Amino acid sequence: MAGFYIKKVIAKSATKGDASVSFGKGLTIIQGRSDSGKTCVANCIDFIFGGSVDKPFKETAKYDGVTMIVESNDRDGEVALHRNVGKNQVEVTSTIDGIDSGTYDVNYRKGAKNPPLNEVWLKLIGIEQETMIITNARFEKKRLTWRNLLRVFYLDENRIDDIDSIVEPKHRYMENTLFLSALLYLITGRTFTETDAQEKKEIKKARRKAVAEYVNRKIRDAAERKEQLEQDLHIFDDADVEAQIAQATAALQETQRKIDCALAESQKILSSILEAEERAAECDVLLTRYHRLAAQYKADIQRLSLIVEGEEAYQEVPQATKCPYCEGTITPRKRISYIAASKVEMERTMAQLSGLEDTEKDVEERKKEIKAELDKFKRQRDALESKIKTELRPQESEQQNTVNAYKAYLRIASEIALIEAYATDFGNDLTALENEQKNDKTLEYHPKDYFGDDFATTMSEYAHSILKECNYYGLLQAHFNFTTFDIEVNGEDKGTSHGKGYRSYLNTVMIMMLRKYLALNAKFDPHIFIIDTPLHGFDDGVDDRMPDSMRAGLYRYFMNHQDEGQLIIIENLDHIPSLEYEKHGAVVETFGKGLIPGTRYGFLNDVK
Repeated sequence: MAGFYIKKVIAKSATKGDASVSFGKGLTIIQGRSDSGKTCVANCIDFIFGGSVDKPFKETAKYDGVTMIVESNDRDGEVALHRNVGKNQVEVTSTIDGIDSGTYDVNYRKGAKNPPLNEVWLKLIGIEQETMIITNARFEKKRLTWRNLLRVFYLDENRIDDIDSIVEPKHRYMENTLFLSALLYLITGRTFTETDAQEKKEIKKARRKAVAEYVNRKIRDAAERKEQLEQDLHIFDDADVEAQIAQATAALQETQRKIDCALAESQKILSSILEAEERAAECDVLLTRYHRLAAQYKADIQRLSLIVEGEEAYQEVPQATKCPYCEGTITPRKRISYIAASKVEMERTMAQLSGLEDTEKDVEERKKEIKAELDKFKRQRDALESKIKTELRPQESEQQNTVNAYKAYLRIASEIALIEAYATDFGNDLTALENEQKNDKTLEYHPKDYFGDDFATTMSEYAHSILKECNYYGLLQAHFNFTTFDIEVNGEDKGTSHGKGYRSYLNTVMIMMLRKYLALNAKFDPHIFIIDTPLHGFDDGVDDRMPDSMRAGLYRYFMNHQDEGQLIIIENLDHIPSLEYEKHGAVVETFGKGLIPGTRYGFLNDVK
């Protein structure tokens, strides 16, 4: 792991005493109230990076210089750099092999006795030799400098809410070419020449040829498909398809209505059948009961007949008047006769049996009527079901097939129109390829041609994964637009529907995307990133009142990815979400302006 991290920044003053801020190797947060000196810390860093001579203090501050101590990630030792305000020289004290102590010039000057400061910073990230990078389409070159790379890893408060790409703003062609060339060198370790351009030209030529062959093949396939489809349309020649569809659909709907009516009528008849069957069953129950009762009556009559017959026979037997043994006189007892009572009971029972037989005949007659009614209902139902099965359903199927056929015609016609449109587009593509070939006679340098084919895809993947981890509200899709070199969310660029807050947020995510890409894919990685107020403007209006989960998600992302390099965040105290930063190894420096116990007033001593 190459690169370096800032260990300490010291503002020097002979009268007020030095003021310093220490930084962690991972996440460092400098938070404070407005005008507490937060941005002054960033200005001090930029000053040592080679910024303007009048940075970073106001004249009234009475501070006259800045010292910054950095430590290498992969080599033993550290480098202390000191620069006085108004001076373009930096005093370097180094304990790292390969980086000499001494005086360095901030700007490169041909023939100067002092080496340029640029050497120190480039050596710290592993670039040992002077490197020339292309600056324009004519392959003109200039030295790669640390300042060329600042746009990659230093996002200041003046650019944090930019509508344009923060790394490739519009209308700055020369600057953008220089930056993209510098970024290419960080990623690939290569500079590019006319030879590379010629190779690119040959590759483009071969690619155009392959594309042309592909397009022509698609045109041929489209022509064959069109011919096949047109043959299928011949059966509809001279037909008013729209009218035919309407007519066929109306007929189909009428048939379906008839089917529905027939089914409803069948259901009604079925209900009548069930009701008639229930009445017939009731008759059967009654007849069963009547049969049993009649049998009982007949048994009673038979019993009573036996009693009468027995009684009559007994009456005919003469009574004895003399005892056969003693020949004594026997006085006959008066006989009790049951004949009359039995005859009365038998007559009554026979009358009941006769009435029961009449009732049974009535029930039998009613059952016959019900059976006739039931047979009628069943014939009606069978007729309806037969009509549905043999007439209406086949008619419905035929009409449905007709409707489907006409709809198929419309689909075919639509497909033919689409094929013709595609064919036109394919033709335009061929024309564009031909025009591109015509215009490709002159070798020109376009840095985006040299980024790997997977660069945009990988950056898009990073965009979505980072936004998802940050709990970005309403996230559906995220995309890195290689043309604009910027992030798009849910099909919109960041300036379309959001204000400063969301732009600052997405610009911060863009820096995190570059950070991740460099950490995982680049040959040279600065391993240091500085962002001034990533939540700038989030509360400027209703539109930018982003959910707390988004703000907390962003800072939680900062904490969870400290292995990707030093990250210095400068933020207003009111914007910082409340999280356990120190517990996760982050360094937090708070400027409280005397309103927060236990914190320093500001960055500089006695400056209020």
